[in-house]
Parts: sequence; C-alpha cells; structure tokens
Amino acid sequence: MNWLVIDGVPPWDGRYEFDLEDQEPTTREWGLIKKFSGYLPLTIQQGLEGADPELFCVFALIALRRAGKIDQPDIQQTYDRFADAPFGATIRLEADQEPAEADAGPPPSSSSGSSSIGGDDSTTSSEKSDGTPDPSGTPASATSASAPIRLAT
Repeated sequence: MNWLVIDGVPPWDGRYEFDLEDQEPTTREWGLIKKFSGYLPLTIQQGLEGADPELFCVFALIALRRAGKIDQPDIQQTYDRFADAPFGATIRLEADQEPAEADAGPPPSSSSGSSSIGGDDSTTSSEKSDGTPDPSGTPASATSASAPIRLAT
C-alpha cells in the first residue's frame, strides 16, 4: 500500500491512500497532472525520478479529491496553498513494508470501512531531525520504506 502524507498544510494534514498502480488516474486526474505540472502519461516517470515539486503538489490534490476532502471547485486554491508551502517536508510518499512471512497477519481494519485515511491517524515524533529534509519528499527512515510509484505503460 502506498500513502501520501501531508504535514504542515492544515486542514489537510494526514496520511492518505495513494497508489497509482492499483487505481490508475482518471482522465480528469491526468488533466490535473498536465495542467499543474506539464507531465503526460509517457513523461510522468521523469517527474517522479526528478522529484518535481509541482508533481507532488498535484499528487496531493488527487489524494485529497479521492478521499473526499476537496471538490473540483477547490482545486486551484488548494494547489496554490501547497505550492506556497516548503517542499520536502510538506508532502511525501510512503510505502508500507511487506511483513515477513512469519509475521504476516490480517491487514488492519478501518472502523469507517473507508480505504482512505486522513486527519488524526498520523503519528508524530517528539524527536528533532538532525538533517535537512530530502527535497524528494522521501523520508529517511529505517522503519518505513518509500518506493517510487510506477505507472503501467
């Protein structure tokens, strides 16, 4: 499972399900990607490899729209808020680690029955970071691995 985490842009702070392989972008979502970042289905991999900040802002829009947190009329204003926020610490992609076979168990259930999560479900650490955030938005963590999003071509 892949997640998009927003931190520092209230009221949208939270962890949202975001997997472009399992749920390919709709035509409207591709339009948002093109409008705000300029990428097309055959060029988006370049934006991912280069950790393009505008592309990550569009990913946030898509995740929020899929989670029902914003509607179509809110898109431009929401994008502007993300574009003005510091890049690298605000939006990041996370991937759940696959549990070892011996540790495998049933997936955690959601009380709402929804596969999208936002709001207070994120955890916060009281430890201060020693380094500068990676501009790709990828967290440097031994406990959560990040994986690039691969789109089917």
